[in-house]
Amino acid sequence: MSDPGQAAGNIIQILANLPDFLRKPMLQKRLKEFFSMSEVDRQETIALALAAAPTIEPAKLSVLVKTWLEVLAGFDSGDRTVIFNTYCRQILKQPESLQKLNFQSLTDTFLSLCNKERQVLADTFKEVLLGLPKRSEILRLVPEYTQRALGLV
Repeated sequence: MSDPGQAAGNIIQILANLPDFLRKPMLQKRLKEFFSMSEVDRQETIALALAAAPTIEPAKLSVLVKTWLEVLAGFDSGDRTVIFNTYCRQILKQPESLQKLNFQSLTDTFLSLCNKERQVLADTFKEVLLGLPKRSEILRLVPEYTQRALGLV
């Protein structure tokens, strides 16, 4: 029996290695599929992604995250809210998943987006964060540099 976490890591690695013209439509398709999943499947998908992310070479992960953020910025606010809410709830369940991530690199990737994309994503994230009863727990896990980039401090 194969390890689902390893499978998720392999999928993320494959996506990261694709050229942009293939990676972007593939991520768009995967995100659309995500929104049609049950809540349990969404949580499991996010848990696997969080577990796999630290196993990916940082430069490749940055490329993948940038494309993912660009695609996500093009979705409507409701869909962005669903995905950020799902991530936040999963992070609260497994806070250790953030400890191995290179926040500096991921924050720099976020900052490399165009201003409009950054604003749209940050606004949606702030909206989700304000709606969480345990938002202070999430904020404790996020370095100040990242909080500043998102306009949280």
